[in-house]
Amino acid sequence: MTENRSILAKRSPIFYLLLLTGFSSFTVGSSDFHFINDGKTYEEAKSYCRATYNDLATVHNLADMKSLTTLVSTAAVRAWIGLEARAVRTWHWSWPDHEVDFLNWRAGEPLKNNEDACAALDQAGKWFESDCRTRKSFLCRGSNESSPPIFIATTKSWRNAQTHCRSLSSDLVNILSEKQNEEAHNVATSQIVWIGLFKDPWGWSDGSNSSFRYWKPTQPNYRRHQDCTAAIFKDEGLWNDLRCRRTLKFICQGSRKLSPTTTSPTTTQTTTTTSQLPTHATTLPNTSPQEVMATFTSTAPTIQPNTTNLTTEGETTATDTKTANTTDVVHSTSSPEVNSTTREQVTTTTQSTTQLSTTTSTGNNQSVPPGNLILIQQNMTWIDAMTYCREHHNDLVHVTTREIQEEVAEKAKNATSPHVWLGLRFTCKLNFWFWTRSTSACYQNWAPGQGPERTYDCGVTGAAEATGRQQWVGLPETDRLNFICSTCAS
Repeated sequence: MTENRSILAKRSPIFYLLLLTGFSSFTVGSSDFHFINDGKTYEEAKSYCRATYNDLATVHNLADMKSLTTLVSTAAVRAWIGLEARAVRTWHWSWPDHEVDFLNWRAGEPLKNNEDACAALDQAGKWFESDCRTRKSFLCRGSNESSPPIFIATTKSWRNAQTHCRSLSSDLVNILSEKQNEEAHNVATSQIVWIGLFKDPWGWSDGSNSSFRYWKPTQPNYRRHQDCTAAIFKDEGLWNDLRCRRTLKFICQGSRKLSPTTTSPTTTQTTTTTSQLPTHATTLPNTSPQEVMATFTSTAPTIQPNTTNLTTEGETTATDTKTANTTDVVHSTSSPEVNSTTREQVTTTTQSTTQLSTTTSTGNNQSVPPGNLILIQQNMTWIDAMTYCREHHNDLVHVTTREIQEEVAEKAKNATSPHVWLGLRFTCKLNFWFWTRSTSACYQNWAPGQGPERTYDCGVTGAAEATGRQQWVGLPETDRLNFICSTCAS
């Protein structure tokens, strides 16, 4: 059979629309965010986003939130984003994407507890932990990094002080050096003031360190099992913590992937991979404001069994039903590359219904059976390696048992770099190592002088030696190494 698809590209705000005729799920999104109008639990939504795009949405600033609220508009009351609760609370600066490297706590601070808290500057210029609900004067950031902070004498709770600063297109002050601390102390005129440091347990699904928060008043309330986050679009996109098993629409981020698919009918098996697709790409000129129409022609073999199960590579277990007619419409502003002549080998059926994967989660189980690891002989930074594994396979490998270590050792022997990246990361804030998907395990294989025995700088991640005993070491995440991905069971 032959299936015709029309792609429309024009220079207007970036806007994608995927219309699936006869199927309940459609996609609307920018080049970064994609609203999925299909209800899933948080884990199912995360698995879908990782298989189809990159991950659930990470929000870095108010501009991102504006994009999300514009994107979803009235299409959903609430939708999952990629913020989830972790076991341990950590300190962050309210102004996003700044590491907590410089500290100036007074004696006995911060407190040894695992509760939400905020930081204030005392009369001597030292920091102390305080209940975020108490009212204090506060300091907003200056107009740029070199400008002095702005003193606000009105007393507010930490959250309301943050809102006030943001209304000035700023945020609560972040203090990254002794010089900035002295400057803040001078501006505060020896008064106790809020600064932009806060402690919470929330982290992003994609591993981003974004500290941006946009909670509703009185949220998060940390009721039992409310460990996942939804944006509430009837309330201007403000966030609420909810039970992860609730079924909500959701927002993905990243470019859409063409994942390999496997067809498994009752008597016939046909495998299609995207690498088989010959493509001729044409780039739309930036200067043309006119619409460009490109027609995609797909030739598909016909399979006769009653149903055909399509399983997309990634964490997939469940199916939904759709009819065969599909139309993709894309609107774009930048200079996207559009395939002007593409022949895709896709598999459909002549029956009235086809089973299409909607990717439900299999959880974070990293007990990878032998043979489900793959060595990538390309040198990448740790972040790029993790992204590659999540886009093309499952994740960077988590070595939680001796059996997995033995498999890693065999793979590492064929590496073209002296070490290979693992899914292991160090937090300099709390001084411990963790696997990137919160996998817990007692097994360790550190080289002498590495791991808990050593003090590391920030930005250190875990790797295994490619020679010798293939033990683990800590290396700067900017090093470029081969890496090992875990793959899903075939």
